[in-house]
Amino acid sequence: MFGIIRRFNGTRTFCTQPLPQLIDSLASTIGGLDKPTLEKLFASSPQLTRYGPTQWQQTHQLMEQEGIEPAHFLSIVAGNPDVLARPTGRLTASMNCWRSCQFGDRQMQALLAAHPQLLDLTDHNQLAQRMAFLYSHFETRKNVWRLFMNCPNLVVDSSASIQAKIDYILVRMRIEVLEVVKSCAFASDLDNIRCRHVFLERLGLFKPRNLKADPGELSNNPKLHQITDTSDKRFAVKVAFVTLEEFETFQELFEKEQCRTKDDDDEFYQYEEFDGDDSSETRRLKYRKNSRKKNAM
Repeated sequence: MFGIIRRFNGTRTFCTQPLPQLIDSLASTIGGLDKPTLEKLFASSPQLTRYGPTQWQQTHQLMEQEGIEPAHFLSIVAGNPDVLARPTGRLTASMNCWRSCQFGDRQMQALLAAHPQLLDLTDHNQLAQRMAFLYSHFETRKNVWRLFMNCPNLVVDSSASIQAKIDYILVRMRIEVLEVVKSCAFASDLDNIRCRHVFLERLGLFKPRNLKADPGELSNNPKLHQITDTSDKRFAVKVAFVTLEEFETFQELFEKEQCRTKDDDDEFYQYEEFDGDDSSETRRLKYRKNSRKKNAM
């Protein structure tokens, strides 16, 4: 999923100790690691058995010096075992990169524990540019941290693809920044976001916020996380109030319409309008009726 991972090409010494001996050695030499904890850790991440006590001790010592808490250290090595074989200079460089984001020590540790693959990044300029880009749209460092927590792909996705999603979500859908950063929308494909949004519009279940509305004004629209962070079935049944089959039919038709109008990014809005006085329920019933007709053809 995360494209930034690089393989360490240096010489690696694989552990030859039997697992019980490795556990005994680590429990006796690394503070805060007991046998039950290590047994569970190796059971959940068997690849960790490839690394010897020296590699464990060096990595733990470095992270302890960097202020990484024991629980976060375990989450990091479980999620990205290669850090145990990484030169200390690279690990230090990566943590300095993330510390430069100024999220705060607790937030930085939580981010790296949740997404240990982020420790593969050592390019300070790349991260600084991405921080500045996201900060310009989402206003605060806390909001950028939330985005990284929910969507670590934002670190490496192209600026063009991120900008396209920003334009659609913030401008086209008119979603408030705080609602955006609480969702995993940026982990979704733009075509999927667009398809679900247009589907709800057709059903009369989503209306753009008035540009003059107060930021805190309540909206009857589904929350962004309900639209983007759900399976097709849950979205169809719980958010759009239709069957999965109806939504799947729409997805197929929508994809064909997009192919026919690919030269005009805005033409996907241009569908037959429902009468302005129709209620959302009436619109929904009309859409279902039209879907059944298309399925029968």
